[in-house]
Amino acid sequence: MRAPLSKCEPAHFFNFIKEGSLFQQSFKLSDRSLYALAHGCQKLIKLNISGCSSFSDNALAYLSSYCKQLKVLNLCGCVKAAPDRALKAIGYNCSQLQSLNLGLGEEVGDDGETSLAYGCHDLHALDLCGCVLITDESVIALANNCLHLTSLDLYYCRNITDRAMYALTHIRVKNRNQMWDGVKTGDEDEDGLMSLNISQCTALTLPAVQALCDSFPALHTCPGRHSLIISGCLKPTSIPCACALQAHHEVNKLTHHAY
Repeated sequence: MRAPLSKCEPAHFFNFIKEGSLFQQSFKLSDRSLYALAHGCQKLIKLNISGCSSFSDNALAYLSSYCKQLKVLNLCGCVKAAPDRALKAIGYNCSQLQSLNLGLGEEVGDDGETSLAYGCHDLHALDLCGCVLITDESVIALANNCLHLTSLDLYYCRNITDRAMYALTHIRVKNRNQMWDGVKTGDEDEDGLMSLNISQCTALTLPAVQALCDSFPALHTCPGRHSLIISGCLKPTSIPCACALQAHHEVNKLTHHAY
């Protein structure tokens, strides 16, 4: 049972935010604050409460059961004590979610993350930076269920292995299969992964990362675009950047025509 709202609760503050976005970074939000937010802002689309760690995961789960239209949710540094219940609730309730930041969630594990993957099929961007308990199972669930994924941050997820990389390579194949089956709609992104951070994922090997790059040409290691971050994992020069390869082909064409 949640505690009843008192007269000092910020419900009056939340009531005018019927829809749109709310930014409360590093603000002390109690469980009662989240209950008030859940009741007063049920049409909320964007919510950033990163750095707010004074509420429980039960309150976050409660919030998700009311704010079901959320598309952007930043929980960086929030989910700590027992996050699985909260993440399962978000996956069950917030099916429209497109961007989720769970950075620094040291207690975030595969149970909660796979539930998100099963429930939030429209997920485009996911930040798992510093979620040290995450394993291949979470990434495989994302690859199988979140076919719109374009940005993924796995910084310092050292339990990630080549299995996860090979699973991600199949996103494009599955998208193409859906397109031929007539399921794919025109607003879906055909380019797949466009940003990936696997820095400090020390268990990964060159062949697996290379296979991923071959599947998603939008991933670049060059300083200009830097959409594939592999520092502390592999040497950037070990993955030939698509820009360099394209330039090499252009030079070859010019040389060929010159003769």
